[in-house]
Amino acid sequence: MCMNRNKFLSNMADSTQDGRPVYIEQLGKVDINAMYKITTGDRMLQNLVCEYEKVADPRLPACSRKSGCLLETCCTIMDLKGVGLSKATSVYGYVGQASAISQNYYPERLGKLYIINAPWGFQGVFSVIKRFLDPVTVAKIHILGSGYEKELLAQVPKENLPKEFGGTCDCEGGCALSDMGPWQDPEWVKPPKWAKESSDTIEDNSSLSGTPQNTEGGKTAPNGQATDPSEATEGATLAVQ
Repeated sequence: MCMNRNKFLSNMADSTQDGRPVYIEQLGKVDINAMYKITTGDRMLQNLVCEYEKVADPRLPACSRKSGCLLETCCTIMDLKGVGLSKATSVYGYVGQASAISQNYYPERLGKLYIINAPWGFQGVFSVIKRFLDPVTVAKIHILGSGYEKELLAQVPKENLPKEFGGTCDCEGGCALSDMGPWQDPEWVKPPKWAKESSDTIEDNSSLSGTPQNTEGGKTAPNGQATDPSEATEGATLAVQ
């Protein structure tokens, strides 16, 4: 069973041998330069942040309930198959930014990071990237070539790893579009805290309907209370991720 947030051809496999969720990102199937024409690097990284928040709640709590012990980290697999010279600069830049976000904001969430199908020359690039990473984070990163199956299967049960990575999982409609895992099972999942807060915020805001406001420039005119437009939409944004 696999789980997915398929925006940039990435997905979450069900869990590792010890019950932790597995996040898979297939960067070789994404033309990041083309993506930059319809979105921004910041929005792509914000999408990654949303996934980290969902890992914290509801995914890890559901996995913890199923395994019977507290789980606080996940396993990430970044597949670089198909990353040629034309994509290398943008992809390697994204890997560096994603690693920095993981280290700086979610250091307690990353258990292991496997970079598989790493092309020739990536070790040299990573030797530069890792200078900006904490040694503790670097120790969690494993760079593998095409012979990665044995190490991955030691971490992820074969039935939870997609076939293309050496497992036996073959979700209906494809693993890349699946969202299966303990967080989808009513026996283990509970509504995430951020969803409850978003609902409460929407209810509170609805009670203020009819109050004339001028939100231009992030200000409300008649009562003089300044607000940040991003704060006003934060709850609604989280609710639809």
